[in-house]
Amino acid sequence: MNYRKKKIILFGAGEGGYTTYFHLDQRFDVIAFADNDPSKWGTTFLSKSIIAPTDIMQYDFDYIIISNIHGTIIRKQLQEELNIQPEKIIDYFNNLWMDTRVATLRLVANEIYDNSISGSVAEFGVFKGEFAKYINEAFPDRKLYLFDTFSGFDERDVAVDIENNFSNSTVGEFNYSNVESVLEKMIHRDNCIVRKGYFPETANGLDDQFAFVNIDVDLYSPIYEGLKYFFPRMTEGGYIFVHDYNSVRFEGVKHAVKKFCNETNAKLLPLSDLCGSVVIIK
Repeated sequence: MNYRKKKIILFGAGEGGYTTYFHLDQRFDVIAFADNDPSKWGTTFLSKSIIAPTDIMQYDFDYIIISNIHGTIIRKQLQEELNIQPEKIIDYFNNLWMDTRVATLRLVANEIYDNSISGSVAEFGVFKGEFAKYINEAFPDRKLYLFDTFSGFDERDVAVDIENNFSNSTVGEFNYSNVESVLEKMIHRDNCIVRKGYFPETANGLDDQFAFVNIDVDLYSPIYEGLKYFFPRMTEGGYIFVHDYNSVRFEGVKHAVKKFCNETNAKLLPLSDLCGSVVIIK
């Protein structure tokens, strides 16, 4: 059947734009990315031009898809500043009621219980506990270790990222979190064991095996150290999630995961969640 592809401009040349691009099917043709960051104008993203919002009207498009989490602000910008008709604007993430990573976690938890895979669970990189609360819910009878500095990025890890041009991270970034606010989100709070400080020093003395681990620490060194520590301690059939594998800002994540997988012959499966996770099965 012949049909004309809908011409799309994605607004947001970052993590959300990357995810949205791969979610679109063959009915759509992405002709450009728009972004409010002037440093991106005139460059390319996924082989498409990045343009200033004021250049949008120079293009023949069917829809603009807002592909970042600032949909309310950008919709107002498009309508009031550029006079774009509301029916031509789609707010992708505001309309997305499902979370791929959470759904995959729940499916993985079912597999772990169905296959009687033993072991504790853990998250390395807790931040505000938004994903940890789902781990806690999915594993109601398991110890949940929570590893985090709770003071943001450590200077040692930032130095490695900067030296290798992996990211523009800064010391103390993501420091607006605390242990108590995280624990308040846990439905099975008594299962939680907080390990506050610099990893892997915070794992000293542990002899647990693990059935599930989520690693979400953004930078090259802690990602690599986390995989080196946890993978040998995974029960056969256990799962490791690594977040930000396809991040356009934290490029060290992919480098660390690929280095580890090349060294150990571990296999990975990419997910299409925001920033892109990968799943590694022991």
